[in-house]
This record gives sequence, C-alpha cells and structure tokens, in this order.
Amino acid sequence: MKNIYLLGLMGSGKTTIGRVLAKKLGIPFADTDLLVKKIYGLRAGDFIKTRGLKAFRDAENSVFKTVVRSGGRVVAFGGGIIPTGFRGPKLKKSGVTVYLKCAQAALYARLIQNIARRPLLGGSPEEAKRALARLLKKRRPYYEKADLKLETSGLTPEAAAVKILKLLGNHETYLR
Repeated sequence: MKNIYLLGLMGSGKTTIGRVLAKKLGIPFADTDLLVKKIYGLRAGDFIKTRGLKAFRDAENSVFKTVVRSGGRVVAFGGGIIPTGFRGPKLKKSGVTVYLKCAQAALYARLIQNIARRPLLGGSPEEAKRALARLLKKRRPYYEKADLKLETSGLTPEAAAVKILKLLGNHETYLR
C-alpha cells in the first residue's frame, strides 16, 4: 500500500487531519516535523532558531528520504517540504499527494496564537501577515501540483478526513 502525503502551509491542518485520516484508514501516521523532533530533540521552530534554517532543511530531507521508502501510512509533511526537484517524482511513485489549502486569513487566525514558535513568521502580528503572504505566494504553485486538493478553511479535522476519503474515491486505486 502506498502512502498518503499531506502537503500545505503551516496551520493548514496536516497533523490534526492526518491523525484522523490514519485512524479512519487503520494505518500508521507520521509527521515529518515530529520525526525531526524525535531524532534531533528539537521542535521545528526551536531547531531553526538554534541551528538555522539550512540545518533544519537538511534534517527534514533525511527524514523525507526515510518516510518515502516505507509505505502504507498517512504522512504530514512540514510546510517547507514541497514537491520540487527530486521530491516530486519520489512522492508520485510512493504515494498520493493531497494539498490542504487554507485561506490566508484562516491560516493567520490559527497561527497567531503561537507566533513565538514560528520563526518563519517573524515576531509581530504585522510581520506574520507579510511572511504568511510571501510563503503562500512562493509555495502555492508547488502545492497545486498535488494529486488532490482540499480547502480546509472552516472544516473540522473529522470533516476534512471524510472529504479526503471521498476524494480518494476507492482509495485502493490510488494506494496500490
């Protein structure tokens, strides 16, 4: 069975929806940010603050390579892992990609509560709005290349998981 990869910007619901979806499918769940934390002992934000973004991307890349070699799970990728370069073909070969789209205002509302833990957003609410807009503009074209897309603004994790299952249709077709 192939993997189901959840892509999208921070705050789009990848981890929360991924857990619900994995439970519904009866398969394991993995989150690349949590795997980085388990291996390196630092949450993504703390890793970036202490070791830098490049070191975090290197750690994330190592986790990426491990995750795509195993199958049969729902994987929530960090927002910076996007299907570019060597990643796109590896994702397509090993699973189905689902872009969890979310309106900028909804992302901001979800993220502003923990802005201190999100170094890519800056330190103030105004900086966070600008940074979020830049990240969306930069990453959206790559996310849009996903096999499936789901708007998550206003959806509960349960409703989003059900909609993903419907998008997958007969999920065995996608996951063989």
